[in-house]
Amino acid sequence: MAIKKTTTRKAPAKKSTSSVGISILGGGKNEMRKWEVESAMSTLQRASEIQKNAKLMSDVKKMAAEKAKEFTSIAAGKKF
Repeated sequence: MAIKKTTTRKAPAKKSTSSVGISILGGGKNEMRKWEVESAMSTLQRASEIQKNAKLMSDVKKMAAEKAKEFTSIAAGKKF
């Protein structure tokens, strides 16, 4: 006589429609967006400060040129 195996299936978890919930990261989408905007604003302010500093911008341009050469070498398949 064959034995019939039975399996039990769990019902999928129901999604809460309540606006109150606990988040591991804390805050909802609005809070995350606010943080993102504040971070972007801070970044733009720092960029403005860097652009006004002639000596620093000169050094940044030199480093950018060096990096561009490295990337060109990599793209051409050359070892450096």
